[in-house]
Amino acid sequence: MPAGRPRKPKIIKMQQKTYRADRNPESEPEPTVETEERRPPSHLNKWAKRFWRDVCREMIDTGVLTVVDWSAFEMCCEAYGLYREAHEAIFRPVDEFGKKGKRSLAEYLGGKNSQTTPELTTMNKAMDAFLKYSNVLGLNPVARNRINLKDKPKEKKDPMEEMWDEAAE
Repeated sequence: MPAGRPRKPKIIKMQQKTYRADRNPESEPEPTVETEERRPPSHLNKWAKRFWRDVCREMIDTGVLTVVDWSAFEMCCEAYGLYREAHEAIFRPVDEFGKKGKRSLAEYLGGKNSQTTPELTTMNKAMDAFLKYSNVLGLNPVARNRINLKDKPKEKKDPMEEMWDEAAE
């Protein structure tokens, strides 16, 4: 039996001007927006840590990442790291001399069943998990269009530029 559409938070309904008090739950939780960036957990692999560092600050600045979202963000990074690790194992194997090579998917499969190869199965499952988490966290264009991100703060002018502007007036 289908579960239906997921509920929208009150803040999103208000931003979209579709909020109705008679249809909203009385005690909807409102998590605190995160302001401080955290270090990536030590158990993440190098690709997951890089993804964490690349995306974390932007999510905090736009107000998407709240205090309760860290575990979902961590799992998203972990899925990305697992995908990249499996991808590396398939397409960039290390030979007996420690040198990395390049191979195609056909070369990797080479007579194997694509449904039972562990690296390919792991890569596909990690990609599915990453896409699900990225939808939840607003990390793709469609998901970002569903939420109204807070405005970015305007960049301050360089003090030297302000001085030149005042002198020009």
